[in-house]
Amino acid sequence: MKNNCQKGILIVGAGVLQVPAVRKAKELGYYVYITDQNINSEAAKLADQAFEISTKDIDSHVKLAVELKSKNKIAAVYTQGCDVEYTVAMAANAAGLPGIKPEAALNCNDKVRMREILNKQLVDYVKYASCKSEEDVINAVTRVGFPCIVKPLDNSASRGVKILRAGTTIKDIVNAYSEALSYCFLRKEVIVEEFFSGDEYSVDTVIYNGKLFPAGVSDRQFRSIKQYSVQVGSLTPSLLSEKLQKQLYDLMEKAASALGIDNGAFKGDLIISEGKPRIIEVTARTSGGFDSQYRKPYSFGMDILKATIDIAAGKKLDETDLIPKWLKWSKTTSVFPEPGTIIGISGLNELEEMKGVKNIFHSMKIGDEVKDYRNCANRINHIIIVADTYEELCKIEDEVHQTLQIKTKPKPKD
Repeated sequence: MKNNCQKGILIVGAGVLQVPAVRKAKELGYYVYITDQNINSEAAKLADQAFEISTKDIDSHVKLAVELKSKNKIAAVYTQGCDVEYTVAMAANAAGLPGIKPEAALNCNDKVRMREILNKQLVDYVKYASCKSEEDVINAVTRVGFPCIVKPLDNSASRGVKILRAGTTIKDIVNAYSEALSYCFLRKEVIVEEFFSGDEYSVDTVIYNGKLFPAGVSDRQFRSIKQYSVQVGSLTPSLLSEKLQKQLYDLMEKAASALGIDNGAFKGDLIISEGKPRIIEVTARTSGGFDSQYRKPYSFGMDILKATIDIAAGKKLDETDLIPKWLKWSKTTSVFPEPGTIIGISGLNELEEMKGVKNIFHSMKIGDEVKDYRNCANRINHIIIVADTYEELCKIEDEVHQTLQIKTKPKPKD
């Protein structure tokens, strides 16, 4: 049943992580408009009306939002778990709807701007250099030093990201630059930053009228590959001490203030390096990786999506949405078959019946090609598990990996 007072909501992005957003918006009584290049996705089919527009096409979103608002059809422009905060901010601003300033969104989306601001305001000083040519990147690596990390200006899920260590050749540096450049959207520019070693954390927060509300910390786990940063799992709640978790939240609050994020979701990938919290990157949206959409609600009973939808629509935040109501252990884990053509899959049906397995997202079938794991987007499955204790969770994860078997045939070498 639709509430006419609430009108509709324009959701940018129709990937798998937007399915919970569509469902939550409908639960709240909104008519859901959604945009994406793929309007045959589950999220697009769940929406009331889908528009075939690239999430990076800002002009088309501005035009659509203005048109819908002029007809009194939408109360908000929204996304979550999707790296399109600048598109959302531009569309909402043009339509006169609530939202952060486009400049603030760009401060997060543009990694060079983010570092410049955080360094200038001494929130978290990091050695970095921006590059627009092969000569630039060679000089940047020399100035920043090894180890360093090469990133595209504006992408997520570790796409185009490569770690460079001592002994790296000029050819390798140039190749890393070229790969990062291919993943840029706003403009062709790459950033080189000093590389921090340590344990990484996904930190969800919600900002309301400039005040930060904690929304859960998750421990990020990675493959032991030296060049590429590919996450294998995410654990909630964090095993980190309460003292250090508070330091993470304190750093996020300073970053939000410096970058101009005053309302809405604000998520960070942070690291504890040599005992000190550091910022890898921050973004004006909720976390991806099925974290804010599924696992933090499973672990804490929080409703991060409702909280952020309310703020996007200009409503008062209901602080109880972000108060933990219970404590359970949850994890997203992935099975990594060898790269190649899939020739056999077994165990999926067994996983469906397995105690503690809450959600299974598996994207490939027999005959599909598993690519080299160069970024997080190349993972082919995500299994969400939940348990009352950490020990029980670990047992369930072991059982998942024993049960799901994916056989591949390696590609012939050239």
